[in-house]
Amino acid sequence: MTLSAYGHAGPWAERRGFDSLVQTTTGFNHAEGQATGVDGPKELPAQMLDHATGYFMAFGAMMAKARQAREGGSWHVRVSLAQTGRWLWNLGRVAGGLSAEDLKADTVAPYMEALASGFGTLSSVRHAAALPKTPARWSRPAVPLGSHPPEFPG
Repeated sequence: MTLSAYGHAGPWAERRGFDSLVQTTTGFNHAEGQATGVDGPKELPAQMLDHATGYFMAFGAMMAKARQAREGGSWHVRVSLAQTGRWLWNLGRVAGGLSAEDLKADTVAPYMEALASGFGTLSSVRHAAALPKTPARWSRPAVPLGSHPPEFPG
């Protein structure tokens, strides 16, 4: 599996980069500035290319293993932040997206959960996986630094 900033071929293939740089070179920061009314580029509130490309990498690995099981051999998966950006651009934009009303608490309630932690009860988005025999869960809650002695779990 190969991950690159700008792809494995082309004039920028050898350039290094990371999410924020690729957001800028692909125009996302310019579009964000326009959407927010800022004169010039503006950063996005999340590293969307890192997140989406990570999902593509996981999907590619699963598909390569499935193909290996069917056909044998080995398979090389190539992903790039710039190609993920291109795919996202091609999904289109929502006109006036930043003026959209925030979701109400009762709308998102089915997707939320309350968990005990070293900080008290935390409200978080429920894990997306819904597996009946091996439900997704956190075996250790978040705790303040220094809550446990430094040791490797056994």
